[in-house]
Amino acid sequence: MIRSFAYVKPDTMEGALKALQTENSRPLAGGTDLLVDMRNGLLRPDLLVDLKGLEEMKVFSVDPEKVLKIGALSTLNLLIDNRKIRECCPVLTEAAFSVATYQVRNRATLVGNICNASPAADMALPLFILEAQLVIACPDGERRVPSLEFMTGVKKNALKRGEIVVRVEIPPAPGAKMAFLKKQRVKGHDLALINVAGLADKKAGRLRICVGACAAAPLLLKGTDRLYKDIKDVDRLAENVADLALRTISPIDDVRASKEYRSDMVKVYVKRIVKKICS
Repeated sequence: MIRSFAYVKPDTMEGALKALQTENSRPLAGGTDLLVDMRNGLLRPDLLVDLKGLEEMKVFSVDPEKVLKIGALSTLNLLIDNRKIRECCPVLTEAAFSVATYQVRNRATLVGNICNASPAADMALPLFILEAQLVIACPDGERRVPSLEFMTGVKKNALKRGEIVVRVEIPPAPGAKMAFLKKQRVKGHDLALINVAGLADKKAGRLRICVGACAAAPLLLKGTDRLYKDIKDVDRLAENVADLALRTISPIDDVRASKEYRSDMVKVYVKRIVKKICS
């Protein structure tokens, strides 16, 4: 049962920012996490501020040679259905397709997924490896936060009261190979036991690997560029990156998996993704 609350739908960013200054207010975009948490009693906001009337958050600009701009109201199905996204950032499409069901993805947003700040947030991993930035509207202007710095803990993010993520900006990565993999308990809709995203840019000598569901927030592995440059054999590279991942993660036991199982699956999936993008 969801308890009663006030509701407003501003038609200007100024009005939305002002409304979100109210104590115990929450922004509403897709609502696929927010409304579930409200129903389960985990969140009890006094005011919901509906953002769907804000044109600034509907921007969707895709040019493989320029910065990709994805407004905060862009749904996951929009990412999946856009041909240019599939061509220049296939890792976004793969991750989006792994989230929930078609009906949920019609509401769920890329920005909402990272703002919810789950350790298993599927959409956070592509943003991390693509070096995305979040553009945030504030009462006194705008600020930018690297996606890597946005999730500050379990269900915690870098937003302050009265701030709104307006869009995500992703720099171009021409020629890079990228992929997303996810281990679930069942086929179909399920949360990740572990998830992994990777990007290999041979020309730039970059290898970026991110592992989710094994710490308070998804982890971007450090030291992978050096391994990528030094180790030419793909099998040996995969083994070394997997060992690095095991030294980096800190999985826990929960109702979905034990920490030992997660560790085993991290090694398997990191090796798979390295071989996929580096072969």
